[in-house]
This record gives sequence, C-alpha cells and structure tokens, in this order.
Amino acid sequence: MANEVADVQRLKKQLPFWAIVIAVMALAIGVSVATTVVLIHRDTVAENKQTIQRRILQVARSTAKMPAVKRVIRASNAGADTNLQTVIKPLVSRDDVDFIVVMNHQLIRLSHPRAKSVGHHFSSVKDPAPALRGQIHYSQKPGVLGPEYRVFLPVYDRGRVIGVVCVGLTQQNLDQQLQHKTRPILLGGLLGFLIGCILAILLGMYLRYLLLGMEPSEISERIARQKLIDDSLPEGIVAINRNGSIISANQTAQHLFGQPLSLNAPLPATLRALLFAPATRQPSGSEVAFQDKRLLVTTNDLRVRGRVIGQVSLIRDMSAITGLIDKLAGTEHYISSLRAQTHEFMNQLQVINGLLELAEYPRALQFMQEITNSYHQDVGAVTDKIKWPAMVGLILGKRKEAKEQGFSLTIDAQSAVTQVTFENRVEVLALRIVSNLLDNAIAAIKAPKPTDQVTLRLVLTATGTLTIVVTDTGSGISPAVRTQMFTQGFSTKGPQRGYGMNLIMAAVTTLKGTLAITANSPQGTVVTIQVETGAPK
Repeated sequence: MANEVADVQRLKKQLPFWAIVIAVMALAIGVSVATTVVLIHRDTVAENKQTIQRRILQVARSTAKMPAVKRVIRASNAGADTNLQTVIKPLVSRDDVDFIVVMNHQLIRLSHPRAKSVGHHFSSVKDPAPALRGQIHYSQKPGVLGPEYRVFLPVYDRGRVIGVVCVGLTQQNLDQQLQHKTRPILLGGLLGFLIGCILAILLGMYLRYLLLGMEPSEISERIARQKLIDDSLPEGIVAINRNGSIISANQTAQHLFGQPLSLNAPLPATLRALLFAPATRQPSGSEVAFQDKRLLVTTNDLRVRGRVIGQVSLIRDMSAITGLIDKLAGTEHYISSLRAQTHEFMNQLQVINGLLELAEYPRALQFMQEITNSYHQDVGAVTDKIKWPAMVGLILGKRKEAKEQGFSLTIDAQSAVTQVTFENRVEVLALRIVSNLLDNAIAAIKAPKPTDQVTLRLVLTATGTLTIVVTDTGSGISPAVRTQMFTQGFSTKGPQRGYGMNLIMAAVTTLKGTLAITANSPQGTVVTIQVETGAPK
C-alpha cells in the first residue's frame, strides 16, 4: 500500500499540471462524444425500426389488396393447386424487401423466396395466428432465411379473412441498412474527439503560459493552510477592501452573525456599521451588542507598502462568557447563602440548647419563632417559591444589593417555579433577562426610602412558558425614553452604556417571547415578559 502511494506521488511530480489538464480534457471529450454517439445510434436504430415497420406494412397492404392475390388464395382455399410465385417475385425487387410470403387460410405458402418451400405449411403457426383473427402482428424471430423482422397482415375478401400476407427483411439486410445510416455518425464523433483533443492541448499550453510554468498545488496549499488556520480560530475575522466588499471571513464570523459572508460580496450595512465604527478602532476594542450576543470588536487597517487597502475586524463573543459568569455567580450566591445559614443554624442550635438546659422554655420557643420568621424573610421566601438554584442565587445577590441601598426586593406571592433543568442557552438567556431587569429596576430608585421596593414575579407553566414581571417604585419611564430605550447605545445613565434593554429585547426575541411596559401606580414601572423555554426537564 505504501509503495502504491509513493508511485502516485512520483507520478504527480513527473506529470506537469498542463499535461494533467490535457489528459483530463481529452478523457472528458472522449466520454462526451462516445455518449453522444451512443445516444444518436440508439435513436437512429429506433427510428430505423419504425421506418421499416411502416414500409413492410405498406408493402403488405398493397399486396393484400391485389385482385390476383385474392383470386389465387380463394382458389387455394377451395383445393386448387396454384401459387403466386410469378406475381410476387417482381414485387420483392420493386419494393426492396427480402421476402413476401402469401398463405391461404390453412397457412400453406403460395409464394416464397425459395421455390421448394411453396406448397408447404408455414414454419411457425403461432406468428400468423393473430392475422387469421384479423389482427396485424409484428415478429422478430429466426425463419427459413435466418433471423427476420416481419409483419403478418390478414387478407380480406367480402369482410372475411381468407389468408395472410407476410412481408419482412432479414437481419443481415437490416444490419447493412443500419451501418449505412450510422457510419456518418461514427465518423462525426471521431472528428469531434480529434478536434476536442487539439483544443485541450491548446488550453493546457495556455494554462502553462498563464502560470509561468508553476504548479498551482503550491498556491492552493498555501491558501488552504491559511484558510484552515483562520477557521480554527475561536475569534471571528472579517476583512473588507476600500469598496466595502468582503475579502476574508472565517467560519467563526459567519456563525456569530448567522449569515453567509461570501467573498467579493458587499458587507451588509448593519455589519459594517457594527464592525468598522470609529469606536472599534481603539487598541482595546469596543464591546457591542448584536442580537442576543455581546461582542468585543477590534478593528485595524490593512496596509500594503504603506497604503491602506482595507480594514480587518477581530470579533470575540463575550455573551457566552458573561452568561456563564451570571450563571456561576447566581450559583455561588446560593451556595454562600446556604453555608452562611448552616453556620448561623449551628450557633442558633447552641443557643436553643442552652435555653433548654436552663429550663427557659418560653424564651426558647420565642427564639425559634424569631429564627423561623427571619429565615422566611431572607431565604425561605425565595426558595419556597423558586426551585431554580441559579435563579435563586441571582435573586439573593440582587436582594443584598437592594438592601444595601436602603429598600427591599421581594418575591411576589404568585411566583411558582418547580425544580427544573433547562438547556444551557435557554438558562443563560433567562438569567440575562432577569438580571438586567432587576438592575434597571434598582437603578430607577434614585433616592431610596424604606417604603420603596422592587417586586419580582416568576411563573413557569408545565408547557415551558416563563412569565417574568418586575415592578419598581422608581422614577418611571418617560414617553420619549420609551421610544428609544431598546436602541443599542441609548442610555440615560451616561456614555458607554445602553446595552441592557437591547440585550433583553434580543433575548426575548430569541426565546420567541413578548415584552410589555406599563406604568406602576402611584409611581414606577411594570415590565412584563413572557418567553418560551421549552418543556422543562
């Protein structure tokens, strides 16, 4: 096997590219011409067969209508010893057929190319039998003269079949006619093959001239290696020329943007504004939002000998990382809360044990009630209604943040999320929606008072529909802001902001959900979102 591979490699080195082109072109032309000749030959054979059928049928009909033929057949049927040799022999030469055999009703030959066969029964009773029943019958079988193609036609006299006329050609005659018709086709095919070979040689010489005698395998190997390296990068790469046409785009970039980026095609205006904006030309790049993704884009000029010929963008997908961080942070908050509770419960159990040893039963009962109330206020109010660890951890973290600012984050009594497992992508998007909504609600309470609060309602149905309702008592959203709040980069919090609501809308769209914003009474905002998470496991 190794020797065969080595032989092939040596052959490739010995044969130049232009010689391979000539050989392949000659083979392709030869196959094409041969296929054409075969198809034309097949059609010619079929057409020749139809022509022969029409001709011998016409001869048979003209023979069957002759008065002399009918007269002799009637006489033969009546028992007379007579034949049609003298009548039929000139017809065979005139109509260019090999034989005309006339038979009476008993299938006794009244004419035949061989005189000794006259007066004898036809060699096959099966073939002329349909003609005796008034049917026209074609047959291709060996006969007295060898392989024959023939037609059997009934002879009528006063509406009654009195005999049969058989007209045909021998296979030798048919082959001669077919050769006469197909000879020009074969010659034309051979001529076409020779012309094609000459053109293939000229094309090979022209390719050798264009490539300056170089093998294209060297160029293709370099391009393939570079393409392989680009596609293996975890970052997306998009390069454009000065006219905005794509000169390079790896598979990662096409996957990030969810659309094919064909070479030499104009880069879509939305992607050009996203990737090649002035902000992305900073050394550290710029973080932008695209659909439900957070992208870090760095743009540089493409220069050749000091001249700018285009631009190239390096794109990193930050959304998967940030989503995973949100999920891990929520889980970490949950675990930390459980550890703190365990430590606190141990201390509280020691206090209860001491009170019981001192027989301070009323005080011990009061202390346990205080512990129960504190647990339900801090953790139990969340975990009793929401059995989603990552979400619980996220909520506990946001509750701590709200408490530090002087107001409360509560869980609505109608919240209900059973123990579920989502696909990672769905869970990350749901956590992103809730995290950004709570951040915006907390930020909306600018001068916190103890009566201020943010309320979260989470309801998951058995079919996988997740309802998220966030209510705050903040400053509310003005109509002017509401019309622009989902625009990427728009924010009332200052520069380099304005991605949260855009990411929320992108995540809602990805999960085929709806979003509604209404005013809270007496002040604040209510945001209601419904998304499809799929049937929970």
